[in-house]
Amino acid sequence: MIFGVIAAVLPQPVAAALTAFPYLISMIGILFIFLKKQKRAPSTKERNHFALVFVLIFFFYNLAFALLGQIFFSMGEPEAWQNWWMQISNGQFIFILIAQLLIYMIPLYLVTFWFYGKQSHRMADKMFNS
Repeated sequence: MIFGVIAAVLPQPVAAALTAFPYLISMIGILFIFLKKQKRAPSTKERNHFALVFVLIFFFYNLAFALLGQIFFSMGEPEAWQNWWMQISNGQFIFILIAQLLIYMIPLYLVTFWFYGKQSHRMADKMFNS
């Protein structure tokens, strides 16, 4: 949440990169925990599972705070909610939201899947075979 607040005052390209930091930090932290517990790198099924769960958590976290931000900043303004519901019923608006979602989620999924592959095997080899 702190990164999101900081990102709000920065230029768009910097803000987009900054919002991915919590995702990347948690991805690396969970991999270290997994390696220490399991003493092996994740299998392909586990890689898919980790990548999908991370992306879904990232999406729902952003969705929740987008809605909470709307609630917080438009308290007492019924027009804001009326406009919001009008936009939600617009098909083109929904298409743009889904496109933006995929623009973020697909690369994050691929980065997570890639990182939990060969890189996790290298990390496991360094941690347990040295």
